[in-house]
Amino acid sequence: MHRLLNSFFALAAVFMLALMPILLVAQPAEAHNGEESYVYLDIFDDAIAGNIQYPVADINEILGLSIPQDRQGAFDAMTANLDVLQAYTDRHFKMGDGAGAWPIEYTGYRVLELSAGTYGILEFETAEPLNPVPRQFTVDYTAIITEKDDRAALLLIANDWATGTFRNEGDSLLRYTTTNTSQVVDLEDASWLKGMSAVIGLGVEHIRIGSDHILFVLALVLPSVLVFRRPEGWLPARTFGSSLWRVLKIVTMFTVAHSITLALGGLEIIELPPRLVEAVIAISIALAALHNIRPMFVNKEWLLAFGFGLFHGFGFAGLLTELGLDRSNRIASLLGFNIGIELGQMVIILLIFPALFLLRRTRSYLGVMYVGSVALALVALGWALERVFDLESSVSTLVDPILDWPRSLYIAIGLTAIAAVVYWYERSNDELLPLPSEEPDRTEEPALTV
Repeated sequence: MHRLLNSFFALAAVFMLALMPILLVAQPAEAHNGEESYVYLDIFDDAIAGNIQYPVADINEILGLSIPQDRQGAFDAMTANLDVLQAYTDRHFKMGDGAGAWPIEYTGYRVLELSAGTYGILEFETAEPLNPVPRQFTVDYTAIITEKDDRAALLLIANDWATGTFRNEGDSLLRYTTTNTSQVVDLEDASWLKGMSAVIGLGVEHIRIGSDHILFVLALVLPSVLVFRRPEGWLPARTFGSSLWRVLKIVTMFTVAHSITLALGGLEIIELPPRLVEAVIAISIALAALHNIRPMFVNKEWLLAFGFGLFHGFGFAGLLTELGLDRSNRIASLLGFNIGIELGQMVIILLIFPALFLLRRTRSYLGVMYVGSVALALVALGWALERVFDLESSVSTLVDPILDWPRSLYIAIGLTAIAAVVYWYERSNDELLPLPSEEPDRTEEPALTV
């Protein structure tokens, strides 16, 4: 047994060392270079919103201001000079069609601090409903570029359901220079299918980058290849079919639960404070992980999935609002986003289930599950504390690089390979755990066993 554990940990160490260059790969460079201003537009069903991002250094020079480069100092200075900045924008930024310019109203302001320089950001929205929003309109922009001829400005469509554009931060549509200050935004290449496909992609993407949702699914799936009996405790599931059935119940109930609250939240029927929702999501991970150590719902992990899935649905709904999807094709957005979430979950399960199923009969699996569950609980409790007390998210800086795609794929492949080696080793030495005589929650099983 000691030789087995030594082999397992040696293989794991080699695998993690091989992954270090991947885990430590440099992050992408920032898109802003400090010498361009940016106009981001969000296209909704009856309005156009967005923001203008000014380099603080250029604004100081042109308007004679003294906005500092640090985030808090720049925000305070923007607050004191907000009227000046808004009046300057009114003179240099116009949107409209053949009937004339549309009035805009300012909805907020913020600061973006980058290595290339600090940006002051003014948020705006058309002041009157546009019924419908035209797919072609003119945008005039003369800020900074007509006063500093070595400067340029970029216009980007950040969000537009009809063209399938969401959270675009780097793909510019138009470039403004001192000799080209009035241009036509053309969004005619639009279709319902593009929007729906993009929203499904957003759902998949949210699961891909949603560390808390990934860890919740992992906590629920860890015991899916086992059954619990008293007084023996956790035992390996008899067959692939029984394990798959448990996973299907867990995923189905999680899907049903978060679909209910995603609809309720997305349609603004029920709204909960975001901080409460995010804190409960973190707590749900901790409780699901602790359930693996001391089961509360014996062989009924689907109950946990349903109960806490309700809060995860409110979390998904919050993202829909953040992206503005609640303002464009709301029902289609809810449906497409939910489909994407399910696809993302299935990918996670397909990646981790083979390794868990191979390990379930090995003498090391219980230890792996207990250690993993404790780690999941500690991470989740850290998130909960950060979210309850609104602290800086230091836990995510440790977790996100590991779960980032495609690193998570390489990790899953490596763990599956390790699981296969451990299973083969114990089978060769006749050390695999015996299968229980029958399943306590399912007696009719497919014939496939490993």
